[in-house]
Amino acid sequence: METAVATAAGASAPACEFHGDNLKRRLVTILSLLLILLLVSGGWYLHTQQQGRERAVRLFAQFKPAPLPDIGSTRSLRILPLLEYRSARPDLLTEVGISYLVETDSQRILYDVGQNSRGIRPSALERNMATLGVELESIDTVFISHNHLDHVGGLNWQNNNTFSLGAEQKPFPNPRTQLIVPGSMSYPGMTPITAEQPMAIGPGIGSTGLASTGSIGRQLAIGWIEEHSLVVMVEGLGGVIIVACGHQPVPNLLKRYDDLFEAPLYGIIGGLHFPVPEGRIRLGPVDVQRQLASGEGLLSPLSAAEVDRQLAMLQQYQPRVIGVSPHDSSDEVIARAEQLFGSAYRHIRVGEAIVIGESAAQ
Repeated sequence: METAVATAAGASAPACEFHGDNLKRRLVTILSLLLILLLVSGGWYLHTQQQGRERAVRLFAQFKPAPLPDIGSTRSLRILPLLEYRSARPDLLTEVGISYLVETDSQRILYDVGQNSRGIRPSALERNMATLGVELESIDTVFISHNHLDHVGGLNWQNNNTFSLGAEQKPFPNPRTQLIVPGSMSYPGMTPITAEQPMAIGPGIGSTGLASTGSIGRQLAIGWIEEHSLVVMVEGLGGVIIVACGHQPVPNLLKRYDDLFEAPLYGIIGGLHFPVPEGRIRLGPVDVQRQLASGEGLLSPLSAAEVDRQLAMLQQYQPRVIGVSPHDSSDEVIARAEQLFGSAYRHIRVGEAIVIGESAAQ
């Protein structure tokens, strides 16, 4: 009896060892396959990133835009931030996103729509518009700079290539309101005008003093993006660029302006995307604005030296008005810009209008 028990026990040991070895081999195989998959996907990602960066350089170099014909001018320009990271008043809401009301002699332009980061109803933008007395009926043009969540009303709208001022898309009550977009975007009830190429904007083309720079492509760690900016020609002064995020980036934006216009650059207002030493949005340890949406990719984010280079480039234009949006640039960079540009510098804050031209002296 004892012999039988011993034999049975002895026979079971090799079976356990066999199954244990099998399990180890399977785990090693699975881990090896996962490592291979990770290396392959990582290599593919880096390859596509490099291809995208080369594509952006090639497309920008190949495109030779003809100077725009006379687009006219406006005697006055008023830029009222409806949504920004900073506010001039405690009764106005803020977020990491922008929306500006751009007013000229003949046009009221809603420039981007923030991101409704809180998901509230009404949204921060809608509440600020009501507080500031800005009605949709008065909007002549909606200008969407690029399809990123902090400019089109949130991730849902970004994913669907559209935009919204709040949690729900509402019709624009003025049937004459036109929609200017940088690429394949739409909005219910509106026929979009795609500004892939530089173009004058507004009814009576050639008289409003408004133009789009045309879309400029850029490869970011989070993907390819097309952005265009608004140019307003102010009578007797020159052009003012209103830029959302500076993804072009700034050197390309300045060259595009020089290619399109003979008038001097009088000012530049908006997001230049200088999140150095860090940005406003984090996902765990990841600095989204710096690591995923600036510089030359995930492994080469924007450096302080490059920010200094681009600010020095802007200095060469001797702008009479310049404001750097805090939604995508750090407090450190803003302080540096204020130091460099002195009296020309304007803070961009919700509810605080930046006025240029004839009405500036009133």
